[in-house]
Amino acid sequence: MVFPDASPRAMTDCPANGQIRNACRCRCRAGSLLQSRCVAAWPGVRPGSRGNGRRWLPQYPQEADPMLQPPGARPRSTYPRSAEGSSTGGSASSSAQLRAPLRSATDAAESAQGLLEEAGLKLLSAGRQQEGLSLLLRAQRLAAVHPLSKAVSEVAAGAVEAAFDSPNLVPQAARRSGSLLLTEPLPRNRGKRCAAERADGESPSAARGGGSEGKASSSGGSGRRYEPWLEGGEVPRVNCGDPAGFQNALSYIARHVPVVMENLGLMPAATSKWHTQYLRQHTTEWPGMHVLRSPGDENRYLYFVPEQSDRDMSAFKDAPRRASSDMRLSFASFLRSAEEDPQGRYYLQSPLVLRHHNERGELEETWNKGIDGTLRADCDSDVDRHRLTAIQAAGGFGHWARSQLFVGPSDSLSPVHYDQYDNIYLQVAGEKHFLLFDPGAAEGLYPFPVSHPYDEYAMVDLEHVDCQSYPRARELLTHRGAAVTLRPGESLFIPTHWWHHVQGTAARGAWNISVNFWFAIHEALVAPPHPLPVHLELELARHVELLLSDTCGSAAVGVLAELLRQDAENQEVDEVHQADAVSLPARNFLLYRLQRILGPENVGSFVREFFPPERFSRPTVAKALQGPSRPDKAGIGVR
Repeated sequence: MVFPDASPRAMTDCPANGQIRNACRCRCRAGSLLQSRCVAAWPGVRPGSRGNGRRWLPQYPQEADPMLQPPGARPRSTYPRSAEGSSTGGSASSSAQLRAPLRSATDAAESAQGLLEEAGLKLLSAGRQQEGLSLLLRAQRLAAVHPLSKAVSEVAAGAVEAAFDSPNLVPQAARRSGSLLLTEPLPRNRGKRCAAERADGESPSAARGGGSEGKASSSGGSGRRYEPWLEGGEVPRVNCGDPAGFQNALSYIARHVPVVMENLGLMPAATSKWHTQYLRQHTTEWPGMHVLRSPGDENRYLYFVPEQSDRDMSAFKDAPRRASSDMRLSFASFLRSAEEDPQGRYYLQSPLVLRHHNERGELEETWNKGIDGTLRADCDSDVDRHRLTAIQAAGGFGHWARSQLFVGPSDSLSPVHYDQYDNIYLQVAGEKHFLLFDPGAAEGLYPFPVSHPYDEYAMVDLEHVDCQSYPRARELLTHRGAAVTLRPGESLFIPTHWWHHVQGTAARGAWNISVNFWFAIHEALVAPPHPLPVHLELELARHVELLLSDTCGSAAVGVLAELLRQDAENQEVDEVHQADAVSLPARNFLLYRLQRILGPENVGSFVREFFPPERFSRPTVAKALQGPSRPDKAGIGVR
């Protein structure tokens, strides 16, 4: 099989039928890397009417109901929306309740009680059910944070549960399998949020276990391509040369915390033989290796994915490509192009093997046609499967999904991003300098919208942080990054959804070489733990954003996210949007599910953290990743 795309975002195996994503025609939600799960038991969802329960996107019928039409083909309100010509459906009493100042817990109880009474009237009125439900949800949030309102909170919670038992109140965009929004926590774990464990080795449990242990060498200082104030601690380092040390490393992996593993011995052939000539000798002339080219001396490399079948991307269809372009070359042509093109830098990032489940549930492997049998054996039979399996079991990972070869020039930079894989990253030649941030740092890194071609990258440029455009960055990122220099023979565990900023260096005239093992996270998403770990909160935020996009189109997500924030913080929402027949059902459904998963008192903080207005500001998004002007780097690395 020819690899249709080599980037990890576009090469993921289809969770519905095991095909490579771009070859799959099932329109699965590959952007969230989820397996199918039947939602027949979900309250209010009628099973089997459309599709087989295995699809991420609903099968939209051509009906008049605006909630059942695909983006661009259905009547819907335009955002931002004016009041002219719109039916507000509001009332003076409900508006007064929304404006009521809360001076005490008693006021909160009275306000919540008033909202419940007003909601009851609207729920009985034709065409006003969603407005009534919005008031019920607000009453539940108000009562949840004030101790004198416990009785009111219980009444509101019961009314909300009863209301959502109606199939008419579940948006069509939510009726699909696999979403974290549909997960149901046990009562004892409901309404909680987890605290992040940072990657600086300062956690109380960082020193337990056996073997030699210390801190990884700091990578901050001269020559690093990020601002120095971003760096705080260092990634823990463990010597895995003895069983006690290996068990110590597994304890970090079990806690979902990065760790450097010395003497892991996972892929001995790579560390002992994989120099450039060896790779050239054992690669074929197949012209399908994925190569990124960066013009001039910028030397930055990013995946640009302008089309994804699982979502509406029209909002950013004209987004500019930054830093690098994609090419398809043989390994020999890659080396030759780097030698002959003085105006460009070349970085090969190509999968060696993809492993996916077929329709019978069996693992199948698709090997890169550009490697011969010797190199394949290095990646397969020579791998220490005992240690690989132990790592997989300790972290609760899914199956080993793919391995990728990285061959790049010195001073190369992969700007800060996260992956939807658990990653064991092995350094072969040269050094890699990582700056790692926990998933909760998304609040200060400002992820691109999920409908943008640079989805999963941060908009904040760590080489030159624009604190004016991204006002949270300085406060939330100062000394938050954990640094590590990875040397030949060492491996780094990068947990899924952890942000990493990666710079490669090598001796003059030499290449930087790495290889990795990516593990699928399907199982954790289909049956997640509760309270949700912070990395799954980041994934939950993706699902919220995708539902908003599916409901009103990607161009409306920024306005809808702001309305959702106002709802979650019990602020006044203008009467036009409070009665909007398109967005209000989706917002109510999201608030209901978030309140059930995170707790009514935690929804506001979740929305504030993951949906700041700057993420969807057109001017701010347009200038992200432009990159600062850099001095001439002629003579560094391979050209």
